[in-house]
Amino acid sequence: MLEQLKLSNLALSVQAEVDFTDGMICITGETGAGKSLVVDALGLVLGAKADANMVRQGEKQLEVSALFSIGNMPHVKNTLAAYGFLDEVPEEAISCGVVADGHAVGIPDATASVAPGAADSADEELVVRRIVTCEGKSKAYVNGHMATLTQLRQLSEHLIAIHGQHASVKLMDQLHQLEIVDNYGNLRPLVSEVNAAYQRYSALRLDLTHLSEQQKQGAQEYKQDRYDLEELKRLGFHEGSFEELDALFDRVMNQSKFSYALSSLTNLIDGGEHCVLSLLRSQFSTLESVKTFDPGINKIIENLESAVMLLEDVAAQASDLNTQSLEFSATEVEQKMSKVHELARRLATSPQELYLKSDQLQRKVDEFLGLKDRINSLTEEVRAARQAYEDCASRLTAERTRVAAQLASAISNKIKLLALPDARFDIVLTRDEESKPKPNGRDELCFMFSANMGQDLRPLAAVASGGELSRLALAIEVLTASVKSTPTLIFDEVDTGISGRTASAVGALLKELGHYVQVITVTHLPQVAAKANTQFVVSKFNENGSVNSTITPLDAEGRIEEISRMIGGTIITETTRKSAYELLHD
Repeated sequence: MLEQLKLSNLALSVQAEVDFTDGMICITGETGAGKSLVVDALGLVLGAKADANMVRQGEKQLEVSALFSIGNMPHVKNTLAAYGFLDEVPEEAISCGVVADGHAVGIPDATASVAPGAADSADEELVVRRIVTCEGKSKAYVNGHMATLTQLRQLSEHLIAIHGQHASVKLMDQLHQLEIVDNYGNLRPLVSEVNAAYQRYSALRLDLTHLSEQQKQGAQEYKQDRYDLEELKRLGFHEGSFEELDALFDRVMNQSKFSYALSSLTNLIDGGEHCVLSLLRSQFSTLESVKTFDPGINKIIENLESAVMLLEDVAAQASDLNTQSLEFSATEVEQKMSKVHELARRLATSPQELYLKSDQLQRKVDEFLGLKDRINSLTEEVRAARQAYEDCASRLTAERTRVAAQLASAISNKIKLLALPDARFDIVLTRDEESKPKPNGRDELCFMFSANMGQDLRPLAAVASGGELSRLALAIEVLTASVKSTPTLIFDEVDTGISGRTASAVGALLKELGHYVQVITVTHLPQVAAKANTQFVVSKFNENGSVNSTITPLDAEGRIEEISRMIGGTIITETTRKSAYELLHD
């Protein structure tokens, strides 16, 4: 709840300080006095766009600070904690002049002007401060910490909702209408459940789409991988295979030279009458004839016999090797080598490491073949997720149908109290069965309205006037106040264009709304002001050659005088005072 507002040099105001109560609070004043001062100030502390023209003429800057009690607002505390705004102000902030003597420079002490005991629990309160210079530059602080406007706006969603003269236009938006029904029926948890089911379905559907695209795009690559894998299998390569093939390739490419060398050797050793073996054998008889002369001849004969036998083996090996037929022809070996180099280039590897590609290609082929099973499995998951979404969305439709009927009946009763005795209101809910799943369910909702007897119900946007929209908006605010999470509502002259009994009815509804939340209303109607629990008056006066606006709380006597002015204008009589008294005690 808003506890206190301090401002200086905002528009016509030099200094102002307002302590707020709970219930309905009314701000009144003469035309041009600056009744919207509070609204403008709160807009700044809640992240509204700053304008240099808002700074009082002749001053360097304006300052606005607001104190909120947040004891029963865990979502606000969580946001503050997430940004570190519940921590102590850091030392560097003190050293650079952001704070002094333990308090932010120009920022009211978070414990100042607060009820006794409130200062004992710093995390039960929130101080937001905004500075705007005459050059249009802006700074913001939350509990003494520098803050961004985005952070202020995030906090404001949980603190205050401001309804200006044109805020009721939102009623014509069907998405906003749907949100009203969901809030009124406490259906947000079910909506969240539908959205969770939608997110799961969408995520699985996206995964399935990606797998299907992967299968489609990989089909051609799979064919090539499978072909290359078959080629590698036919090669039968393993580690060292290329080196063996390379040696064989050299052999077949030099077969004639190879055969010539072996033939020459065979002929030299054992190729005719004058070959080496013939010449050596002819020496045996000569050596036999002289061996009796020296025993050493026997050793020579043995060595010669060994040499002959060795040469005979060499000649036989050379002859066998030369006549041996190759397993592959030169053409076959050449083709195989060509295939190896072609595969190596296509698979971006060296011929020596080509054998490693078999396992890689096998894995790719297996993964592609496994896509079908994964797609089949995921398809079943998508079907199940779709059904879960449809079931949840159907439950939401049933609940919305029930709640919409209750809300339509309640609004119809409320608007009859607001000088619309013949008005009729209904909520038409339709279900979109044709489209794919979508967030927030399949429901489309339209507020239907007829202001006069004999007129058919038509969409609100097509028939309601501005005044009727304002009254409808107020009725809806009252009906939904008990389920709102925003503790403070501000109405900035939403009662424009009404008077008399209607004004009294509006005042009564605002007072009823004040039973649930803090209501701050800026009004020019005495009937509305009289219903408030607390009343402030904004006054404008000349001081030292310049104009100054102040905002002052009114006691019982002051309220009679102010409401008398609102009834009779500048001339206040006993009659107007009596009328004011009667309004206050009605």
